[in-house]
Amino acid sequence: MVGKPDTQAGAKFYVCTSPQTALPLDATAFGALTWVQVKKVGQLSDMGTDTNVVSYDTLDTDVTQKGKGVTNGGNWTVEVARVYDDAGQTAMRAAALTGYDYAFKVEYADAPSATYTNTILYNCGLVTGPQRPGGGVEDFILEQFTLAMNQRDVIVDPAVIP
Repeated sequence: MVGKPDTQAGAKFYVCTSPQTALPLDATAFGALTWVQVKKVGQLSDMGTDTNVVSYDTLDTDVTQKGKGVTNGGNWTVEVARVYDDAGQTAMRAAALTGYDYAFKVEYADAPSATYTNTILYNCGLVTGPQRPGGGVEDFILEQFTLAMNQRDVIVDPAVIP
């Protein structure tokens, strides 16, 4: 079966309310966690790693030599329409008050058929915020959380449902 490109519509964002101490987590460890859906998510920022490129010039060459340096797990921004009593948003606010790493899951609505699972993206990191952007009379009350990831993304592609 050949995959097709999908939109973000129908995606879901989750947080695990238990701090994680044994990083990095793999797909099995992420899959064993208990998740709480964060409702009313309007935006997810760019996700993924960013690797530094380091360079060194030597006297015997006219071209700078480059190599890969340290990889940054990235920072995600999650924007929600504020719902004061949503369990997921409450968990995000509580996590932001700590210095611990928390696990996150994005589930896309991209199963190629009813017999397949959706793509799952996992990561783990610190939570900061929320920031509350201003706005006008027709703007929703929003909160933005920044997630400072401390490992690489773990992606689980769609698979046949057993």
